[in-house]
Parts: sequence; C-alpha cells; structure tokens
Amino acid sequence: MCGMLSSQKVLSGQMASRDFLFRPPEPSPGLLLSPPSESVYVGRTKYLGVPFFWNSKKLINPHLCVVGTTGSGKSYFVKTFITRARLTIGTSALILDWAGEYADFVRSAGGRVVSFGEEGMNLLDLAGSSPHMRTAQVMDSLRMLTDISASPSQCRMTEDAIELAYAEAGFSQSKPLQKKKPPTLQGVQRILARHARRSSDASDAARRIKNLLLSSGSSFTASTLPLSSLLSGLVCVDLHSLPTETLRSLAGLSILQFVKESMRASDYSAGAGPPRLFVVVDEAWKIAADERSDVVSIVREGRKYGFGLIVASQNPTDVHKSIFSNAGTMMLFRLTHAQERGYVRSSLAYSDFYEEESHSLSVGQALVHLEFSKPVSCPRTFILRRVDGEELLVALHIGGGGMELEFERGELSSRLLSFGLTDAQARAVLSEFERHSFSLGASEFAALLGKFGYSRASAISLLRELGASEREMLSALAPSGKGESIAVLSGEKNERQASKPRKKR
Repeated sequence: MCGMLSSQKVLSGQMASRDFLFRPPEPSPGLLLSPPSESVYVGRTKYLGVPFFWNSKKLINPHLCVVGTTGSGKSYFVKTFITRARLTIGTSALILDWAGEYADFVRSAGGRVVSFGEEGMNLLDLAGSSPHMRTAQVMDSLRMLTDISASPSQCRMTEDAIELAYAEAGFSQSKPLQKKKPPTLQGVQRILARHARRSSDASDAARRIKNLLLSSGSSFTASTLPLSSLLSGLVCVDLHSLPTETLRSLAGLSILQFVKESMRASDYSAGAGPPRLFVVVDEAWKIAADERSDVVSIVREGRKYGFGLIVASQNPTDVHKSIFSNAGTMMLFRLTHAQERGYVRSSLAYSDFYEEESHSLSVGQALVHLEFSKPVSCPRTFILRRVDGEELLVALHIGGGGMELEFERGELSSRLLSFGLTDAQARAVLSEFERHSFSLGASEFAALLGKFGYSRASAISLLRELGASEREMLSALAPSGKGESIAVLSGEKNERQASKPRKKR
C-alpha cells in the first residue's frame, strides 16, 4: 500500500552481503585528527576520507620509515612532509642526499645545499667527542664499510695509529673539548707507513688509508663544513659527487656521529614537544641495514632529545628491522616484489585485508601503520588515499603490451638524470609525457631516448631498472609481435654503459 511499510522475508545470506553495518578498518578519527598548529597534514584516508594529521605527541616516537619503488611517491611525500613540518611545528631538517635528488628542492624552498667534495670534513675532528671516542667511531665506520674486519691485526694497527696521531698532536685521550689542531688521515697513513717495512699488515693498512685519501680527494682531510650549522633550518648535504657508495656512506656516518653527539649533549627534556630536527636518510642502504650504525642509535634515543629520523628506501630489506620495529610511523608505498612486501608485513603484522590492498597502490597512495603512545582498540593501519602535496602530484605512465609502469614526475626526472641524461634532455622527456596526456608507449619512450643517442639496448636496460619484466618488454617492443626473442630484446647487458653518451660536466 502506498505510504505504508510492508515486511519482507530476507535470508541471512542476503542480509550479510549488504554490509550496511560494516565500518572500514581504519583508526578512529580522534587518533587521526589534530589541531593544524601542532601537527603535519598528510592526506585523507581511502575509505572514510578522514584527514590524517601526523602528530608526534600521539605516537610512540617521531621517527618515520618510508619505503616504495621508484616513482611511487616516496620522495614526494618526504619533501612535502618536511616542508609542512617547518611551517606548522617549526622543525628543522638535515637531509643526507645520496643521489642528489633533494638539492633543487631545498634551494627552491630557501634552504642551504652543502656539496660534499667542494666542502669537506676532517674525519678526526672531535666535534664534541673525546679522542678515544672518536677513534672508536672511525674504526666502527671502517669495519662497517670496508673489509678491514677480516684482518684483526690491521684493525689493531690502524686504531693504534689513530690514537698515536692524536697523542702526537698533543691531545689527551679522555678530554672532549680541546682547542688544538686535530690530526688528519694523512698523519695516520704516515704512522702506518713508518712500520710498513717491519710488518706486511702495517703496509696493507697504510695502503688502505692511502687509497681512501686518493679516491676522496680532500673531502676527509680539511674541515670546511661547519657541522654546528647543519642542525637548524633546511639543510641538504649533497653526497652524490663522491665517487663510491663507500665514500658516501663514510661521509654520512661521520655526520650522523656528530648529530648523535649533539643530540646527547642537548636538553634531555626536549622530547616533550614536537621534534626540533628531522634527519632524512634516503637510499643509504649501507648504513641503514647495519645495527652498529648511528641511524639505529638515533632511532632508539632520538625522541627524548627532540630528534626525529626519516629513513627512506626503495627496498625495505635494505632497512634494519630495528628501524621498522622502533619507528612510530611506517609509510609503505607501492612495492612490486612479494618478498619486499613480506619483509614489511613480518615486521608490522598487519591483516590479510591490507596485504591484498597493498598489491594495487597507485602513485601517491600508501599503506600507513602507526604505533600510538597509548594502547588503542581500533586498527593502527589504514590506506592513505593520496599524499596531498604542496604541488600537484603528477603521475606519468609507460605502457603497451601489458606493461603498466607509473611514476611521480619528480622521481622519474631523478631516475633519468641518474641514468645519464642531461637536465635539458630530462626536461624534454617530461615535456613529451605532458604533450601526450602524461602517458607514453614503451616503444615511443625508447624512440625518444634514441633521439639523444641512446641505443635500443640502453632503453631496454632503463625500462628494466624502472620495473618492467622481460615478458612485458618482449610484448611491448617486439616489432608487430613477430616473435623477436627476449635475448635479442635484452641485448648485451653491458651495452648500456658502452652506448650511452657521457654527460658533460
């Protein structure tokens, strides 16, 4: 009857399938919402659209671990986060930039870029430590980054030589602040060389230090880098000009050791408010994976001194589990390999529902896991709909033949530059994406690289690095699908270096 309600028989299965009482598994709004003046806005949750304001007071600590493949929005998030943290809660940021990815951003944001190589630091500067402690720090770095641990005799001789260099310069081993000119690695090398005729281990140890000095130039001998100025404002230490991963890691570790000593010398009660400083360590796999590293020390101690750490990596297995288990915030962007997702899940123990959701994250979307300072009964994990950045998050696509690669504009630009393209060439590639509605076919992308002198095999090598499988490249690049073999498509694996033009300096 019109205007009247009538009863209807409904089966329990039909009722269950409607899910009208189902609440998406997200933290309660009270945990995600905070006053904008004391938090950092990140974006909205995927299902309920609740604004997520990152607030260190609600979390077990202010540290963030950010993982995701190239182009997933990982670096875009870090840049947005530290920009807003400066504006809203007054947090400074020190970025240790392994790949030269942050320098332009820092300059445009009014920060300061320090180019390591043009500037340098004497590895034997005390920077608040005692000679005895600094000797131990230098030896820890050498053990982490070189194979010196394989020779206990070389370790002992090198350590003795460093201590003797301090003694010859007039330093007392136990006193931290001594107004004397510190020794250098050249002095350590000369001490070892004096014993080289009597000991082959001393000769090998001297050669090891000599090779480090020759490969690094003056980067680790003359102190032109004012360490105390790194802890305020927005500062990027650009390490990418150093020629090897070992040298970049040695520089990064030395700066982190200074940060740690400065942290321990600061007011213990500083951790009551928002963090005073974020230290950003991006793609530093050699030091992020080692438990002896000061990355782990800062994670464990930073909160009580008002220091926060942001560790970012393409591969979560490059990050030590201590960082996963101690970070208050985990941002998981798109990961292509099941092994990598399994590594993260084994640390965070989130549900099957989120495991399935993590397979299909698009650019800017992330699985967020929070460790709250107080016990909560609601979920601690949710999907972020998209990082709401200061600029438009532009997704670029490379497709064809089943290939579906997606990247954030800035991250693809960085990958093109690291591959060897000049700034002008990278801008031309990005402009071509924009002309074609932000999407290019794989063959069009390869042809575009060909205009800059890159061979077909080089283009294939780059696509492989960007995440394309051999089967996808076979389907997308084989002419008219006439059965060009994977071996032919792949080309000689070493042709990339031989065929691509050298970048002019």
